Amino acid sequence: MSDVRFARPDDAQAIHLILQEAWGDSLLFDVFADHISSPEHQVFVAVETGEVVGFLSAFLVSGSVPRWEIDLIVVRSTSQGKGIGTSLIQEALTYGSRLGVRSAKASIRIDNYASQHAFSKVGFTTDAQVRSLLLWKPLAFRFVENMPETVRLVPVDTLTYRGLWIEGFVKSQLSQQVQRGVIRIAQSRIFDEDRLNTGVFISDDLKSIIAPDLLTTATDFGQYHRWEYPFK
Repeated sequence: MSDVRFARPDDAQAIHLILQEAWGDSLLFDVFADHISSPEHQVFVAVETGEVVGFLSAFLVSGSVPRWEIDLIVVRSTSQGKGIGTSLIQEALTYGSRLGVRSAKASIRIDNYASQHAFSKVGFTTDAQVRSLLLWKPLAFRFVENMPETVRLVPVDTLTYRGLWIEGFVKSQLSQQVQRGVIRIAQSRIFDEDRLNTGVFISDDLKSIIAPDLLTTATDFGQYHRWEYPFK
């Protein structure tokens, strides 16, 4: 049996090793330290016989409809198939339910069947719409375009990267000229703030309305489904 608890400062190295084993990623130790000391972030670890064998990180995304975002969940290969992922998600939901948000959400790769099963088991559902994650790199320029009121730039520091999410980009039905302005503003901001990239999820059926040059300059980071859990 495994126990799930809040992460502690001395768990950092174990989480770093799990990330390297699973994905070849490195833990941002300063972000980890911030997350375990902030009420709007949380990291949970699963422990077996005194050893950390998995973890989950989540954070609050503010806005007109705030949400509890489950970002990373990783279980060591030798400990998979034991329900550890499900236990981590349940603990994260218990915490998120106290934050006054309407829902918890997660973006899961369409071929990550193990995560899909774990999230489904605790009550998450998905519309099964395929969304591509498009990423743009920083640009060392300043732009004077105004940001549309319907678009939000959300700075995100996760355990593995510092980025900037673009929300409302597609729903706003922006002209292609305004789309370019939004992406340029975001690219300039991540350069100024030393962030890795800026990104947006775009459903495959809406790619045709995106400016062609934005599609060719973006890195397609894979296809995802959006999963949601409503808090009662």
